[in-house]
Amino acid sequence: MTVLLNTAEVLAEQDILPDGFRFAGNYRFDKRVKIRDGDSLLIPSKPFYCRVYTDGISVRVYGESSKESYTSFTIHRNDGILAGAGSGKMETLPGVQAYSLVGNVLRQLTLTEDRLVLTKFPAFSDVVEITYANRRISLSGGR
Repeated sequence: MTVLLNTAEVLAEQDILPDGFRFAGNYRFDKRVKIRDGDSLLIPSKPFYCRVYTDGISVRVYGESSKESYTSFTIHRNDGILAGAGSGKMETLPGVQAYSLVGNVLRQLTLTEDRLVLTKFPAFSDVVEITYANRRISLSGGR
């Protein structure tokens, strides 16, 4: 039996990682929202795929076309993510929260098995940007 893999599906195995990092999933950023003075504005954007790895201390997010560049986040909570706000059912899902402070921009990452949420807090702006990503089986748009 011959198994053919799409190039994008193989990318997850080609990243250069230090010992101890493990693959956490492929995610597709689908939705961006900017919030200012309590008003939200949906920002149109093209879907963006990424690969996520963790060693239990930090989380690395690799872009869909890069093998070596990544954004690193330091995990500060690993006791679960509270989900279901605004609904009748609140629950704690397994997941981590991590942060990154680069160039006067604080980034908060919330990662569960099914979802990745990235929140940006620029230092010199009153606009908060939230980007939502859903887990994908592969990096291709077909699955």
